[in-house]
Amino acid sequence: MAFDFFENWVEFFFFVLLIIGFLLSLAAPSAVLSYIIIFVAGMMAGRLFFERKNNQVFPYILMVIGFIIGYILGAYYGNKIIILTLFVIGSALSY
Repeated sequence: MAFDFFENWVEFFFFVLLIIGFLLSLAAPSAVLSYIIIFVAGMMAGRLFFERKNNQVFPYILMVIGFIIGYILGAYYGNKIIILTLFVIGSALSY
């Protein structure tokens, strides 16, 4: 049973974005920089949701959730609740 990319692309990008979010949060040397990065990432996610609002949006929601989980798991500096809140605020403002 081989990996079929065209059937499982969402799961693949979920995992890739989970790793990218984890590494990106580890690279942030302070809580303030971590908050700025996640706010900007939230704004990009809000823009993505706005562009895809008439099409299938669920696969993109799963990929963004993967990024958020990875970022929160790797966040050494900063409060995880504040990180999630800033992401949601950035998404809502950008949408």
